[in-house]
Amino acid sequence: MSNSTGMESETMQIRGKHVLAGMLGFFGVIIAVNMVFVYLALDTFTGVTTDSAYRDGLNYNETLADRDTQRSLGWQAAVALTDRGVDGEELTVTLRDRDGTAVTGLTVTGVLKRPTHDGYDQPVTLAEAAPGEYVTDLALPLRGNWDLTLLAEGGRATDEGTAFEMKTRLWLK
Repeated sequence: MSNSTGMESETMQIRGKHVLAGMLGFFGVIIAVNMVFVYLALDTFTGVTTDSAYRDGLNYNETLADRDTQRSLGWQAAVALTDRGVDGEELTVTLRDRDGTAVTGLTVTGVLKRPTHDGYDQPVTLAEAAPGEYVTDLALPLRGNWDLTLLAEGGRATDEGTAFEMKTRLWLK
């Protein structure tokens, strides 16, 4: 006599179709997540930092010579970005020579760029407010990091054969 109650339980057996479905599901999730990451990476930053990389590379020795000439000037720059609330921001650049004397009579221009977003570039022209102190008002559309590139021409910079160029990163809170 058997002890059968009529309610035999079937044990779950893993078959080939279960393994296939599990593997397809696993790799499907991995591929979907990677596709989202690729889309976000391409959508947020193109990776292009210059439009003329080849020409810049060909002129690299001249760029190095300009840097050496600029270094021989011994100029130092201090940059300050002051938040003035609803009136925007004020950018102040102070230029001094190696003796600490204010460098005057320059034309200071540049550009502010977002390091991760195209289309927000802000050209800047600074006016001399005091000896060696160049100032401009800004109205930046976004908070966060901004890359500032400045070029100071005229005065002793031009007399000695080069312009003073500087690059720095600013943080706007």
